Order: sequence, then structure tokens, then C-alpha cells
Amino acid sequence: MKKVSVNRLFIMIVLYSLVANFAHPITPTFIQNLHLHNYMFGVAFACMATTNFLFSPFWGKVSKSIGSAKVVGICFFGYAFAQFLFGTSTTELNIIVARLVGGFFISGITVCNILYVMDNSAEDKKGENLATSVTLSAIFSAFGYMIGGFLGDRSISLTFTCQVIGLAFIGMLYLLTLADGNISESFDAKELIKNSNPFKAIIDSRQILSAMVVCFLVMCVCTSFASTCYEQCFNYFIKDQFGFPPSYNGLLKAAVGIITMIANATICVALMKKTNIVKSIIPVLLICFMMMISIIVLDSVIPFIIMNVIFFGFNAVYQPLQQAMINIFTKGKDNGLMVGAYNSMKSLGMVMGSLFAGFIYEVGPKLSFVSSAIAFLLAVIFAYLTYRNSKGELQNGD
Repeated sequence: MKKVSVNRLFIMIVLYSLVANFAHPITPTFIQNLHLHNYMFGVAFACMATTNFLFSPFWGKVSKSIGSAKVVGICFFGYAFAQFLFGTSTTELNIIVARLVGGFFISGITVCNILYVMDNSAEDKKGENLATSVTLSAIFSAFGYMIGGFLGDRSISLTFTCQVIGLAFIGMLYLLTLADGNISESFDAKELIKNSNPFKAIIDSRQILSAMVVCFLVMCVCTSFASTCYEQCFNYFIKDQFGFPPSYNGLLKAAVGIITMIANATICVALMKKTNIVKSIIPVLLICFMMMISIIVLDSVIPFIIMNVIFFGFNAVYQPLQQAMINIFTKGKDNGLMVGAYNSMKSLGMVMGSLFAGFIYEVGPKLSFVSSAIAFLLAVIFAYLTYRNSKGELQNGD
């Protein structure tokens, strides 16, 4: 039954996107029920993002010796254990430890899913398949939010239990149904231990750096910071300011999923097929910036919610474009390092964005939205610099 299959991987991504998001709509309620500080919503996410950031290049290397599918399958069991720790937490320290463990395994899932697509897709299908994986993740993550929200209205512990069982089940499916392609390196335990130093793995990424790649990675940090800072605040904002139950958060995310599906099926597909995406990502990010400004100035509940739902959809458009740009920049060379560096920079933005959102919320509930707008503006600038440098580097074959 095991075979190399990108289409089968897409099914796994759908399941993962659903189950992994069960806990997100209940996290604000979970934190408030434990009577913890408001900033813990940002700290918890930042802890997950920290180990995600540190170990992404490491997992890219490990996959070369044991295979991407096997790494992901193993990481799912680790992620399930981490969510068990999270769901049984009663103190801030418990939550911090659980999220650090979770981020370690999530980085393996994220990096190796991308690598599996890149390693097992035809050359002319890599960009399209990467965009498909991101689109599926964005759409079904929203419906995972919805399911988690309704489960959370019934019971917080039930939500965590369903998530733990679901993650372990998906891990089993990976190991039983997905095979890896050619494994390029033999397994060496000593080399693996040596490469367990996350900072060495990050330093090794220097060999792929150029002006174009540096600008691209900085843009990824900025967009990740902007999206995370906004989204983490929004989830807590509607619970704290409007008193929305978890199911409302889930329903909003379901609406986001529909908007995302429409936006990616029209705007994103058109940009991928008919434009130079290195250039066309610039106006996409500019629209995100302008929509964030409108969110800042809106105070009435209904217009505020409507604009946020629309923004979530457009916010998802730039992500498939970014992943497709990885394939343009590597052309099959050093893709493990490039994917690891990309995921690390995204995770770095997540760390900074979630921490900043948590602590700035204590100063003013809407200040994280302002910070997100500034970060999107910076992303526009670095997207332009990426495009300008790409004209020289790609034409020269670098």
C-alpha cells in the first residue's frame, strides 16, 4: 500500500490542517479559565514558534537520510504527546514546556511536507503543487478551527483529547501509506548527533544566501510577524473584548476558509499562471497593508468582523506565492537548506509576532494591529528588493 504519492500527501495535509487547529479557538478560554496573565496567549505561541525556528534546518537534513514521510510520521506522534502535555497544563511553566516540545515536532512536519512535494513532483509541477499544499492547509485549517470551536463549547478537555488521538492517527497513516523517493544520504548516528545543534544547522544555510535570497527571507520574516501578531491578537481580542465563545471563533474561521478558497482559486491561480510571481507578490502585500489600516480605524463590531474575515482570505494569498518562489530560486539545488531556512525565518517572525502581540496587548488591545500594518509595509519594501535583485541573479543563472 505504501507508495510515493503527492496526491496522497495532499489528503494527509487536509487531515493535519483540520486536527492541528482544534486547540486554537479554545486557547484564549483555556488561558482565562486557568486565571493566567493575558500575555500568555502570545508567550504560548512564541514558545512553539521558537523550537520551530531552531530545528527547521535540522529536520531538512534528517529527511535526507531517513526520508521525509518517515520523519513526518514520527513527528506526528511527538506532536500528539506535546498536545497531551498542553491540554493537561495547569501553570504557565507547564504550558511553556508543552509548547516548546510541540514546536520541535511541528517543524519536522512543516519542513518535510514541503520537501516531499519538492522531491516527488515533476519539475513543471513543483510550484503548482506547493501552492496547492498551502491552499489546502489554509482552507482546512479554518474548518479545523470551526470543529475545535464547537468541541470547545462542549468541553475543553474533550477538544484536546480529540486532537491528541487525531494527530497520532495521522502519524500512523503517514507511516503506513506514504513511501519516500530516493534517499540521498546514508544514516550516520554520529553525524546526526553533530547536526543536532540547531545553530549549526542555521549557520550551514549561509551557502545558499545571496542578495535576492536574503531579501526574500527578510520579507518572509516580516509577513510572518505581521500575520502572527495580527492573528494572535484577533483570537484573544474577540474573546476578551466581545466575549465571544470558542464556537464563534470557529465559525469566523469557517467563513475565512470559504473566502480563502475563493481567493486562492481565482486571484492566486491567476497570479501563478499568468504573471511573474516574484513581482506580483508586491501588490498582494500592499493590499494586505491597506486592509490592515482599515481594520485599525474600525470600531463597530459588525464592520470590524466583516473586514477581518475578508482580510484573512487575502492574507492567505501571499503564502502560496512565497512557497512557489522557493522553487524558482533553488531550481532543485540545495532545496533542503532553502526550505529549512524559509521555515526558520517564518518561525522567527512567528516568535517575534506572538511575543510582541501578547505583551503589547497589555498596553493597548489594538496596538498589535498597528504593528502588523507596519510589518506588512516593510514586507512590501523587501518584496520589491527581492524582485529587483532577482532580475540580475536569475538571468545570470545564480
